[in-house]
Order: sequence, then C-alpha cells, then structure tokens
Amino acid sequence: MVGTISAVPKKEALYVRSMAVDPAARGFGIGRNLLEHAERFAVGNRFKLLLLSTTPFLTQAIQLYERFGFHRSDEGPQDLFGTPLFTMVKVLPRTSAL
Repeated sequence: MVGTISAVPKKEALYVRSMAVDPAARGFGIGRNLLEHAERFAVGNRFKLLLLSTTPFLTQAIQLYERFGFHRSDEGPQDLFGTPLFTMVKVLPRTSAL
C-alpha cells in the first residue's frame, strides 16, 4: 500500500477526512489519483462540494489541492488540539440526469 484516502458525508459535501501517501511514493501522481477517485465518488453520489482541512505547514499537499481545484475557505475548524488548520473547498461539476 502506498496511499490512502477516507471521506465522509457532511451535508451537501463529501469531506476528505484523511489522505496520505508514503513519502517514498510521492511524485508519481498517487495523491492526484486518490483525489480523482474521491471526486468521481462525490459526483456520482450528487455531492455539491469536496471539503478538506489541512495544516499551513503541509505546503506540498496544499499545492496539490490547489492544482486539483481546491481553494481556501474561511469555514472552520481553525485548529485541532492546538494545531492550526484551515479548510479547503472544491465546487463539483453538476452531472446530467441519466
């Protein structure tokens, strides 16, 4: 196993609650592939948004999220047991009815 992602429903959003890629496997598109899979699941289940929270010091992860279409939001949480956090959001495309 080189990567993992987990997500839970949060009203009209799918909240990516954790994502990790083994440091030795980074740079091969695994993180992007995990995010693509989460997005396909979210769109297929008619969620309107993807949400995630991250820490300001994870600069490479933040760059990945921004390249994937996430932008920073003022929405909370602002910290997790004293560790600063901020939320990122991606508006998902609408799908046509089948």
